[in-house]
Amino acid sequence: MPITKLKCPTCQGPAVSISERLVAGLRMTMYKCGHADVQRQLTVTDFATYISQDGKKPYDFQVKGALFGIESNARCLIADEMGLGKTVQADMILWSHPRELLKVLWLGKAGLSTQVCQEFTRWNGETWMMQQIHHENDFLLPGALGFYISFDTLWRFKDIPALMQRLKVKTVILDEVQHLKNSGAKRTNGVREACNCVKNIIALSGTPISNHAGEFFNILNILHPERFRTKSEYDTIWVDTYWSGRALRYGGLKNYERFKQYTSDFIIRRTRAEVLPDLPPISREFRFSELGERVEAAYKEIYKEFQDYYTGSAADDADFVRQSNILAYLSKMRHLTGIAKIEPALSFLEDFITSTDRKIVVFTHHKDVSNKLLELLTDLQVADPATWGGPILRLPEDPGLRQATIEQFRDTDSRIMLAATLASSEGINLQFCADAIMLERQWTPIKEEQAEARFPRPGQTASAITITYMVAVGTVDEFLAKLVEKKRSFVSNALDGASYEWSESSIIKELAEVLASSGGTQWGW
Repeated sequence: MPITKLKCPTCQGPAVSISERLVAGLRMTMYKCGHADVQRQLTVTDFATYISQDGKKPYDFQVKGALFGIESNARCLIADEMGLGKTVQADMILWSHPRELLKVLWLGKAGLSTQVCQEFTRWNGETWMMQQIHHENDFLLPGALGFYISFDTLWRFKDIPALMQRLKVKTVILDEVQHLKNSGAKRTNGVREACNCVKNIIALSGTPISNHAGEFFNILNILHPERFRTKSEYDTIWVDTYWSGRALRYGGLKNYERFKQYTSDFIIRRTRAEVLPDLPPISREFRFSELGERVEAAYKEIYKEFQDYYTGSAADDADFVRQSNILAYLSKMRHLTGIAKIEPALSFLEDFITSTDRKIVVFTHHKDVSNKLLELLTDLQVADPATWGGPILRLPEDPGLRQATIEQFRDTDSRIMLAATLASSEGINLQFCADAIMLERQWTPIKEEQAEARFPRPGQTASAITITYMVAVGTVDEFLAKLVEKKRSFVSNALDGASYEWSESSIIKELAEVLASSGGTQWGW
């Protein structure tokens, strides 16, 4: 498995860190071989004059996060909970020591490029320009202090070290680093190759662990290969693992407090409750409904096909084929529940519009579900604009067009906006709104939490944020809701150190098992 390896600069042997200390402004790392690596320590910065172009000042916790990054010598993971401004903290670190840290290469998802480039200038001034790079030989804009390349563009470049040299990169920012969880992926290897060319690496993620603690290794190894040298060593020391009889299974961290202490000089994580107690908590409400006769017949047919397959011919298929077929059945059932919940959602929205003066966002997954809901809502809005307000909006999937729609939703009398859950999980701010419907579920809670996190952001004034989950009773929907809450609790505990319980099976496997055994009880099967 590809990993980052560090050599002692003196003897060229493996660099295994045994201690670290600051002496007269120098950071000295002692290695097991007896030699030391000495680097100049970045000095503490006063951010009193750090103000955005629109007159905003960073929160105190953001200043503390930036100071932490400086004290780590710009080699850290800012793992604050979603919505707490990790981007501005990275910008502050760069601003504090431009001579040592610029130019910067910002790596992330393609859909976040526009926002990152805008924030780069917004917080640091017009002279701070970030250029998006799409090809190795793109013309470099004179005066650009930063470059944005998507994860999936970077690995396609033939000579990444040569690119880094051409861009004169001193610092790499890894945005949404949870997307690098696969050690063998070309995306991860491209990032690792770029990071090997610099000494300053700032990683950002609100959810560095999506499923289990084994996913944490890649970023730990990239940031500090002298501490996290191999995956097997990391698993043995830090991760709860067990042998299922066929494969090694991963859980959470063995000893969170010990891990937290061991990484306390380069990992910082704050929750929303800790740093912004004035921001409203998220309240999840569940609204249950029946499938309806039309959808129920189709759902029962798919369910019976699934049950016959699961208890019969599935045993004869290879693991990959079996898992793919099971997921296909579950996806069909989930799609049908989405269709079934259009009418209940419409009823809910009618009550909401007539009983409040607030705005609301509806998150969907399937396009036909979104299209039908939009059609029905538009008919109601056109027939009674005095009640329903301005046009029903839909958030574009094109990242470059999203902000204009968000501003229209914010600044006009439009009351409802439809948005795809996955497309809305990153890069948008909805702090002017405090209500949402999760019409269709995701297989894991992380994607839903990322969409929820668009609301409790700095500037939110509501006393509470309510996310209403639509649930079709007796279906894959209801069983998934229970499993998702269990999974959501596990991931939070794995990150924050509380006690936790983790399942030996994935959500999909658990869901399939419970559906096969009791998923037809709603109709007495």
